[in-house]
Amino acid sequence: MTSRRGFTLVELITALVLFGIVSVALYQLLINSQRVSREQTERLAADMTARDAISVLPGEVRELSATDGDVVVMSASALTYKSMEALYVQCDVPSAGGLAILLDRSSFFGLRAIDASQDSILIFAEGDSTTRADDRWIHADVTAIAPGTACPGGRASLRVAVDGVTPGELGLVQAGAPVRTFRLSQVLLYQDAAGDSWLGGREYQKAGGAWATTQPILGPLSPSGLSLTYFDSAGVPTTAIRSVARIGIAVVSRSPGRVRGPGGAAATYLLQDLMTQVALRNNALY
Repeated sequence: MTSRRGFTLVELITALVLFGIVSVALYQLLINSQRVSREQTERLAADMTARDAISVLPGEVRELSATDGDVVVMSASALTYKSMEALYVQCDVPSAGGLAILLDRSSFFGLRAIDASQDSILIFAEGDSTTRADDRWIHADVTAIAPGTACPGGRASLRVAVDGVTPGELGLVQAGAPVRTFRLSQVLLYQDAAGDSWLGGREYQKAGGAWATTQPILGPLSPSGLSLTYFDSAGVPTTAIRSVARIGIAVVSRSPGRVRGPGGAAATYLLQDLMTQVALRNNALY
């Protein structure tokens, strides 16, 4: 009869201990790999949010004029400004008596065609063509728009009735003058219903006399994730709106999810900060 030799109790215990040690090591390796992968994903998301914010905001404010009143209200976490929408060219001398201007429809360039219910306009007044001292942009409200073919040569036209401007001011405007349409807009840091902070934007509804609902642009950000600093032409921080020559923009983005640290540390959000400065239009220093 053949004798079969099995494992001893010591051998079984030793094998189980070794198996347990290897299993724990493999488990820890898997957990750490998942943690590192999750951290990289969340860090990348926070980094992309910060980079997007630094790309979007300069594009919004770079068009603003340092001297023409494009900055309306400013604070550390919000900026209200005249958002330029379109550019037209006048095809005839304005009708001072009727407070109206005539735009060449074929000259339109911009985001949206002029809208009487939402837009206001800036009309360039040349005045004396021999000097630049009297050149300025006249702010006027749009009350009505009538399409037609009244431009020279029967070209398509828009007769724009305006308010908030005097006949004398319109008398300074010459044929061929540029006309810019704008809406009052605001970028701001705000919190949604869940308490998360976002970079948002909204437009002033001229017809209703109130701000539209804030729409998220990007995020999430940290609770103090947007900081705006305003500088004059000498580089000194200023609170005087018409002295603003540069705007400093600092953004602190936040990862969408929490990441647990090594050693079982409490899960926290990851933050990424970026900053830039933008010189405004018509800035004598730049």
